[in-house]
Amino acid sequence: MQIAMLRPLSGKEYLEGEERADIRHEYVAGQVYAMARAKLRHNQIAGNLYGLLWQKARGSHCQVLNSDMKVRVEAVDAFYYPDVVLRCGAPLSGDTLYLEDPCLIVEVSSASTANVDRREKLQAYQTLPSLQEYVLVDSEKIVVEAFRRHPEGWWYELLNDPESDRLRCQCVDLALSVEDIYAGVDLPSALPTD
Repeated sequence: MQIAMLRPLSGKEYLEGEERADIRHEYVAGQVYAMARAKLRHNQIAGNLYGLLWQKARGSHCQVLNSDMKVRVEAVDAFYYPDVVLRCGAPLSGDTLYLEDPCLIVEVSSASTANVDRREKLQAYQTLPSLQEYVLVDSEKIVVEAFRRHPEGWWYELLNDPESDRLRCQCVDLALSVEDIYAGVDLPSALPTD
């Protein structure tokens, strides 16, 4: 029997390895976690959000990026791959490997990712000074949760009515209907939940 001690990786080692890796990994405090492949519903929801945000951000000082762009959260020594991220400000170089100043982050959650998205990532992302909104979109039922930064702290909003609820994105002054977020998505149960 052989026992090997695994040492934590530095952020630099992680980034170098990630450039050569066949699959994506997230990095938290020296540990690397392989990411599972997304299902069709997940990709449809993320694509809907990306497209709607891209239309609004086009021609502005904002950039919408998909799940291939990492976000660095220095306060917790982490690199994550959000499903959709929006940043506004001066353009970045084309070789940029990660963002540090998003204003909106969206994670499309499933049963296997919901706990990490709702706990670990929520706490980590809230340390980003630039972040105004963190949005969780359920890939199995119509549930959108928005966490918004306000002077008094973070506020929470639950959206689950596709006919009347609208997700307001402060970064680009946009209101997205829940119906548009889930457009074309075949959910296991189309009924809203409490």
